[in-house]
Amino acid sequence: MFMILCMCFLLSSSFLSCASTPVPQGGTVKIPDDFFGMVHAGGTESAEEYELLDEMGVTWILRTLNWDRIENQRGILDYSVYDRYVDAAKQNDKKVLAVLGFETPWLFRNGKSKHYIPPEYIPQFLQFVEETVLHFKGRVDVWEVWNEPNLRRFWHGPRKEFYELSRLAAIKIRETDPDAYILGGVFWRSPGGFIKGMHKAGALENLDGLAFHPYAVNPAGAAKTHDKFLKTLAGINYSGPVWITEIGYPTGGLYPSKVSLEKLPSYVVKSITGAAARGAKNLLWYQLFDRHNEHEVPPDAWWDSERFFGLVYNDYQRKDGAWAYELCARYLPGSRYIPELPLRENIADSIVSFCFLDGIAGSNTLILWNDRSRVQKVYLHLEAPALLHDITTGNSRPVTPETVLEIGKQPIIVTWQGTASPLLSPNRAQ
Repeated sequence: MFMILCMCFLLSSSFLSCASTPVPQGGTVKIPDDFFGMVHAGGTESAEEYELLDEMGVTWILRTLNWDRIENQRGILDYSVYDRYVDAAKQNDKKVLAVLGFETPWLFRNGKSKHYIPPEYIPQFLQFVEETVLHFKGRVDVWEVWNEPNLRRFWHGPRKEFYELSRLAAIKIRETDPDAYILGGVFWRSPGGFIKGMHKAGALENLDGLAFHPYAVNPAGAAKTHDKFLKTLAGINYSGPVWITEIGYPTGGLYPSKVSLEKLPSYVVKSITGAAARGAKNLLWYQLFDRHNEHEVPPDAWWDSERFFGLVYNDYQRKDGAWAYELCARYLPGSRYIPELPLRENIADSIVSFCFLDGIAGSNTLILWNDRSRVQKVYLHLEAPALLHDITTGNSRPVTPETVLEIGKQPIIVTWQGTASPLLSPNRAQ
């Protein structure tokens, strides 16, 4: 994601669609215990950062193992930076998703990046892949091949040549480590033609899963992108796992997906909830840190949205969106999304509801919001003590088994123990 993507946002009509929330189709969905991850996390290798990741419920961390940093000079490989990173992650019980990419300057006469590996240099890339996978065998948990190849920012060559690079890289990883878990695709949004091209070229055959990044101007747009992606995969009869290895919203800069600090918690909860209910294997948020502290943005950097994607400022002060992420990461893992719940009696369609039962925290979770601007009062009938959680602070308070909820555009999270099923109605007495 870089400033060049602003035009892509603006030219895509689906980004500008209405903000009504698409309801996921299908049956019960199991949310993996290790569902939550974070992009560009673990880089400081410090106890303070890992304590923060533990507090926020992060299981996965992602980092790109750049070829130019490992083999800046041909034949001389230096893994020291990434060894420290991976070792720190393992010592702190984090799973590592490592991205293999990109080009290295000695491939080109002038030493300048071409965002591209010509076919004659694919053997050199495959050698880098083999040596890197062998070096980190047993320490890296998932390998991802390249990043957003459907954008010229990351792949400046013909599509067919990327299909072949991806296909051969997956084969090389599998030959080097038969037990490796390999993700491919890593698409920006849902490029149907690119996906079908990789399928036709056999580039999906040695993969354990596909990854994509459903960036949009709001969570409703991200959900629609997700549905489009799943529809494309159904069209090629792909039924393997789907990972979201980037999703997020900047709180500054010029990207059309910029969101206010006040709205960020809502965007976090809605995006995570929609992805979990649609069966995403794992979700890694983009990203942990802003590149600055609050109110300390350099005067010449105000436009750069890439500086503002963090859930936490550079000095470890949290944006409110961090609390929203933490609440989801505390209660959703290990649960089952039940589309038949909550029971609804005469509840307006604008009230969106998601129910997740039996999470590893021992709790059930109900997430509600209203797609309309006005707040509506809804009675929650639940024969069990419950907690109502504030997504902007992480605080909670008890609610009675039959209580009125004021539901607006900001999501409400209710959790409870036991087997009681929730019922929503416009009336107190049932």
